Amino acid sequence: MKRSNKTKVYEAYNEMVHWFDAHRCKELKMEQFYLHQIKLYFPHGGQILDIGCGTGEPIARFLIETGYALTGVDASEKMIERCKRNFPNAQWILDDMRTMKFTNQFDVVIAWHSFFHLTPTDQRRTLPLITSLVKPKGLLLFTSGDESGEVWGENGGIDLYHASLAPQEYETILQQNHFKILVYNVRDPNCGEATVWLAQKN
Repeated sequence: MKRSNKTKVYEAYNEMVHWFDAHRCKELKMEQFYLHQIKLYFPHGGQILDIGCGTGEPIARFLIETGYALTGVDASEKMIERCKRNFPNAQWILDDMRTMKFTNQFDVVIAWHSFFHLTPTDQRRTLPLITSLVKPKGLLLFTSGDESGEVWGENGGIDLYHASLAPQEYETILQQNHFKILVYNVRDPNCGEATVWLAQKN
Protein backbone atom coordinates (compact mmCIF):
# COMPACT_ATOMS: atom_id res chain seq x y z
CA MET A 1 0.00 0.00 0.00
CA LYS A 2 1.25 3.47 -0.88
CA ARG A 3 2.29 5.62 2.06
CA SER A 4 1.79 9.40 2.09
CA ASN A 5 4.63 11.86 2.54
CA LYS A 6 4.61 12.92 6.21
CA THR A 7 5.06 16.60 5.35
CA LYS A 8 2.90 16.60 2.20
CA VAL A 9 -0.24 14.68 3.12
CA TYR A 10 -2.20 16.97 0.78
CA GLU A 11 -0.58 15.16 -2.16
CA ALA A 12 -2.33 11.97 -1.04
CA TYR A 13 -5.65 13.80 -0.94
CA ASN A 14 -5.06 14.94 -4.52
CA GLU A 15 -4.75 11.30 -5.51
CA MET A 16 -7.79 10.08 -3.58
CA VAL A 17 -10.16 12.96 -4.33
CA HIS A 18 -12.66 10.77 -6.23
CA TRP A 19 -12.66 8.13 -3.49
CA PHE A 20 -12.92 10.76 -0.77
CA ASP A 21 -15.80 12.56 -2.44
CA ALA A 22 -17.68 9.29 -2.87
CA HIS A 23 -17.14 8.04 0.68
CA ARG A 24 -17.23 11.19 2.82
CA CYS A 25 -20.64 11.37 4.40
CA LYS A 26 -22.66 14.26 2.98
CA GLU A 27 -24.82 14.55 6.10
CA LEU A 28 -23.76 15.79 9.51
CA LYS A 29 -23.24 12.95 11.96
CA MET A 30 -20.12 13.05 14.10
CA GLU A 31 -19.74 16.81 13.64
CA GLN A 32 -23.31 17.76 14.58
CA PHE A 33 -22.87 18.30 18.33
CA TYR A 34 -19.83 20.53 17.87
CA LEU A 35 -21.29 22.63 15.08
CA HIS A 36 -24.35 23.12 17.25
CA GLN A 37 -22.06 24.67 19.87
CA ILE A 38 -20.96 27.20 17.25
CA LYS A 39 -24.59 28.07 16.60
CA LEU A 40 -25.15 28.61 20.32
CA TYR A 41 -22.29 31.10 20.54
CA PHE A 42 -22.94 32.75 17.17
CA PRO A 43 -26.67 32.34 16.50
CA HIS A 44 -26.84 35.26 14.07
CA GLY A 45 -24.04 34.32 11.71
CA GLY A 46 -20.37 35.22 11.59
CA GLN A 47 -17.13 34.67 9.72
CA ILE A 48 -15.74 31.14 9.79
CA LEU A 49 -12.41 29.77 8.58
CA ASP A 50 -12.42 26.05 7.72
CA ILE A 51 -8.82 24.81 7.61
CA GLY A 52 -8.40 21.57 5.70
CA CYS A 53 -11.88 21.96 4.24
CA GLY A 54 -11.62 18.97 1.91
CA THR A 55 -14.47 18.91 -0.61
CA GLY A 56 -16.66 21.06 1.64
CA GLU A 57 -18.90 18.15 2.63
CA PRO A 58 -20.61 18.16 5.03
CA ILE A 59 -19.19 20.88 7.32
CA ALA A 60 -18.83 23.77 4.89
CA ARG A 61 -22.19 22.99 3.30
CA PHE A 62 -23.94 23.13 6.67
CA LEU A 63 -22.25 26.39 7.68
CA ILE A 64 -22.96 28.04 4.33
CA GLU A 65 -26.60 26.95 4.38
CA THR A 66 -26.92 28.16 7.98
CA GLY A 67 -25.87 31.63 6.88
CA TYR A 68 -22.24 31.92 7.95
CA ALA A 69 -19.66 33.64 5.75
CA LEU A 70 -17.26 30.80 5.09
CA THR A 71 -13.64 30.80 3.95
CA GLY A 72 -12.16 27.39 3.23
CA VAL A 73 -8.45 26.60 3.04
CA ASP A 74 -6.88 23.39 1.80
CA ALA A 75 -3.44 22.51 0.43
CA SER A 76 -4.98 19.96 -1.94
CA GLU A 77 -5.64 21.52 -5.32
CA LYS A 78 -8.14 18.81 -6.23
CA MET A 79 -10.13 19.31 -3.03
CA ILE A 80 -10.34 23.06 -3.57
CA GLU A 81 -11.49 22.50 -7.14
CA ARG A 82 -14.41 20.41 -5.80
CA CYS A 83 -15.29 23.14 -3.30
CA LYS A 84 -15.34 25.83 -5.96
CA ARG A 85 -17.53 23.70 -8.17
CA ASN A 86 -19.97 22.69 -5.42
CA PHE A 87 -20.14 26.01 -3.53
CA PRO A 88 -19.18 28.79 -5.93
CA ASN A 89 -20.38 31.61 -3.67
CA ALA A 90 -18.00 30.82 -0.80
CA GLN A 91 -14.34 31.81 -0.67
CA TRP A 92 -11.90 28.96 -1.31
CA ILE A 93 -8.14 29.33 -0.94
CA LEU A 94 -5.42 26.90 -2.03
CA ASP A 95 -2.86 27.23 0.75
CA ASP A 96 -0.90 25.35 3.38
CA MET A 97 -2.10 25.86 6.96
CA ARG A 98 1.53 26.03 8.09
CA THR A 99 2.20 29.18 6.06
CA MET A 100 -1.22 30.75 5.42
CA LYS A 101 -1.52 34.50 5.91
CA PHE A 102 -4.64 36.54 6.63
CA THR A 103 -5.02 40.21 7.44
CA ASN A 104 -8.33 39.60 9.20
CA GLN A 105 -9.55 37.41 12.04
CA PHE A 106 -12.55 35.09 12.23
CA ASP A 107 -15.34 34.43 14.70
CA VAL A 108 -14.69 30.70 14.42
CA VAL A 109 -11.73 28.70 13.14
CA ILE A 110 -12.19 24.98 12.45
CA ALA A 111 -9.51 22.38 11.76
CA TRP A 112 -11.59 19.21 11.72
CA HIS A 113 -9.62 16.04 10.96
CA SER A 114 -6.91 18.12 9.28
CA PHE A 115 -4.54 19.59 11.86
CA PHE A 116 -3.59 16.09 13.01
CA HIS A 117 -1.95 15.42 9.64
CA LEU A 118 0.92 17.73 10.63
CA THR A 119 4.08 16.45 12.27
CA PRO A 120 4.50 17.25 15.98
CA THR A 121 7.08 19.92 15.12
CA ASP A 122 4.73 21.54 12.61
CA GLN A 123 1.84 21.37 15.07
CA ARG A 124 3.84 23.28 17.68
CA ARG A 125 4.63 25.96 15.11
CA THR A 126 1.19 26.09 13.51
CA LEU A 127 -1.22 26.05 16.44
CA PRO A 128 -0.15 29.53 17.65
CA LEU A 129 -0.64 30.79 14.08
CA ILE A 130 -4.14 29.32 14.00
CA THR A 131 -5.03 30.84 17.37
CA SER A 132 -3.95 34.26 16.12
CA LEU A 133 -6.68 34.10 13.46
CA VAL A 134 -9.48 33.91 16.05
CA LYS A 135 -11.20 37.10 17.16
CA PRO A 136 -11.54 37.87 20.88
CA LYS A 137 -14.46 35.78 22.23
CA GLY A 138 -14.20 33.64 19.10
CA LEU A 139 -14.03 29.85 18.97
CA LEU A 140 -11.44 27.31 17.88
CA LEU A 141 -12.57 23.77 17.04
CA PHE A 142 -10.03 21.07 16.17
CA THR A 143 -9.34 17.36 16.50
CA SER A 144 -6.25 15.54 17.74
CA GLY A 145 -5.12 12.22 19.12
CA ASP A 146 -5.37 11.36 22.80
CA GLU A 147 -1.63 11.03 23.45
CA SER A 148 1.71 12.05 22.00
CA GLY A 149 2.70 9.94 19.02
CA GLU A 150 2.55 9.21 15.30
CA VAL A 151 0.31 6.70 13.53
CA TRP A 152 -0.70 5.72 10.00
CA GLY A 153 -4.29 5.19 8.93
CA GLU A 154 -5.62 3.93 5.61
CA ASN A 155 -7.91 5.99 3.38
CA GLY A 156 -8.70 5.24 -0.23
CA GLY A 157 -5.90 2.71 -0.50
CA ILE A 158 -3.27 5.14 0.80
CA ASP A 159 -1.64 5.15 4.22
CA LEU A 160 -2.19 8.61 5.70
CA TYR A 161 0.10 10.10 8.31
CA HIS A 162 -1.35 11.35 11.61
CA ALA A 163 0.33 12.78 14.68
CA SER A 164 -0.59 14.21 18.04
CA LEU A 165 0.98 16.14 20.86
CA ALA A 166 0.24 15.23 24.46
CA PRO A 167 -3.04 16.76 25.69
CA GLN A 168 -1.13 18.77 28.27
CA GLU A 169 0.92 20.38 25.52
CA TYR A 170 -2.18 21.42 23.56
CA GLU A 171 -3.65 22.84 26.75
CA THR A 172 -0.47 24.82 27.45
CA ILE A 173 -0.35 26.28 23.93
CA LEU A 174 -4.01 27.25 24.12
CA GLN A 175 -3.57 28.91 27.50
CA GLN A 176 -0.46 30.76 26.35
CA ASN A 177 -2.52 32.17 23.50
CA HIS A 178 -5.36 33.29 25.77
CA PHE A 179 -7.87 30.50 25.23
CA LYS A 180 -10.07 28.72 27.73
CA ILE A 181 -11.18 25.17 26.97
CA LEU A 182 -14.94 24.73 26.68
CA VAL A 183 -15.12 21.12 25.49
CA TYR A 184 -12.48 18.40 25.66
CA ASN A 185 -13.77 15.01 24.54
CA VAL A 186 -11.18 12.25 24.62
CA ARG A 187 -11.54 9.56 21.96
CA ASP A 188 -15.09 10.58 21.10
CA PRO A 189 -16.72 7.35 19.85
CA ASN A 190 -18.97 9.40 17.59
CA CYS A 191 -15.96 11.00 15.87
CA GLY A 192 -13.89 8.01 14.89
CA GLU A 193 -12.16 7.97 18.29
CA ALA A 194 -10.64 11.40 17.63
CA THR A 195 -10.18 13.76 20.56
CA VAL A 196 -12.16 16.97 20.07
CA TRP A 197 -11.23 20.41 21.41
CA LEU A 198 -13.46 23.47 21.52
CA ALA A 199 -11.86 26.57 23.02
CA GLN A 200 -12.77 30.23 23.32
CA LYS A 201 -10.41 33.19 23.09
CA ASN A 202 -10.48 35.60 26.01
